[in-house]
Amino acid sequence: METLIPTVVGLGLAIAICSPISVVTVILLLSMPTGRRRAIAFIAGWLVAAGVIGVVTVWGLAGQDFSSRSTTPSRIASALEVVIGAVLSLWSIRWLRRRPRSRSTVQTPRWVQRLEHTHWSLAIAAGAFMLTYSLTVAAAIEILKADVSTAEAALAFALFALASIAGITAPVVLAFADPERSAERLAVWRSWLLGNTRTIGFVLLAAIGLTLIARGLYDLVAG
Repeated sequence: METLIPTVVGLGLAIAICSPISVVTVILLLSMPTGRRRAIAFIAGWLVAAGVIGVVTVWGLAGQDFSSRSTTPSRIASALEVVIGAVLSLWSIRWLRRRPRSRSTVQTPRWVQRLEHTHWSLAIAAGAFMLTYSLTVAAAIEILKADVSTAEAALAFALFALASIAGITAPVVLAFADPERSAERLAVWRSWLLGNTRTIGFVLLAAIGLTLIARGLYDLVAG
C-alpha cells in the first residue's frame, strides 16, 4: 500500500497533465450558455466513467488471485500493462510527428464547439468519452497486482480518480473564484494549451509508456 498510493496518484496526475484537450473542452464549455453547469456535468461524466472501471476493479475482479507474479491473472495483468505501455509509446511518437509548425495551425475539435447547440446534460457523455482509458486501466492493473484489501483498493482508486480531475477542475475553480476576470485568464490558458498540447503529450506519454512496459516485463520475467 505504501508504494501503491504514490503510483496510482501519479497515474492520475499524468492523466490530468496529459489531457490538455480535455482542459480546453472545459474552458469552452464555461464560455457557453449554462457554462458552469456544462463544465460540472463534464467532470461528473468523467468521474462516472472512472467509477465504472473502479467498481469492476475493486469488486468485479476481487475473487481473482493476484497474490503473486506467477498466478495466471497476475501474468495476464502484466501482459496487458506491457500492451498499454506499447500503445502509449507509439501514440506519443504519432503525436510528435504530427506536431504543427506553428500555434496558429492548432484547432479545437469541431465536435466540442457543437456542444453549444445541445442540452447541457450531454456534457456528461462528453466527459465520459474523454477520460483517458488507457491510463485508467493501467491504474486498475496496479491496484489488482498490489493484492490489497477491498477497502484499500477502493481508497486507492478514489485517490486516482480525484488526481485525474485536477486539470479539468482548475478552470471551473477559477470561474467560481474570480468570475469577473476568469474569461481573460482562461483564454490565455486555452491558447497556451492548444499551442503545446502535442509536446506535453509526447513527453509524458512516452515516459509513462516506457515505465509501464518496464514494470510489466519485470513482473513477467520475475514471475
